[in-house]
Amino acid sequence: MAATPVMQLPVISECVAESCAYNHDHTCHAVAITVGDMDTPACETFMSADIEGGEPSVTGRVGACKMADCRHNTGLECHAPSITVGYEHEQVDCLTYARA
Repeated sequence: MAATPVMQLPVISECVAESCAYNHDHTCHAVAITVGDMDTPACETFMSADIEGGEPSVTGRVGACKMADCRHNTGLECHAPSITVGYEHEQVDCLTYARA
């Protein structure tokens, strides 16, 4: 399988983790995030900090997903058209995750 071009990586359509350094007005500005820790669909890129992170002109995308059991995952790559990131049980997760 060929690598997915960066511009085709799934976009993060909304992020409600307001305390994340990459989040500005519900938009993720990390160039690419990693989702999952093999057990939960956590946003592994989430970082609470007083500084603003990321690239202001970029809307974040999913670079890698470790949730092999997600119906949107093929070869540890997300193939959803877009994802939403938010709180699930006080943890910042990919809310688009759906068990296959």
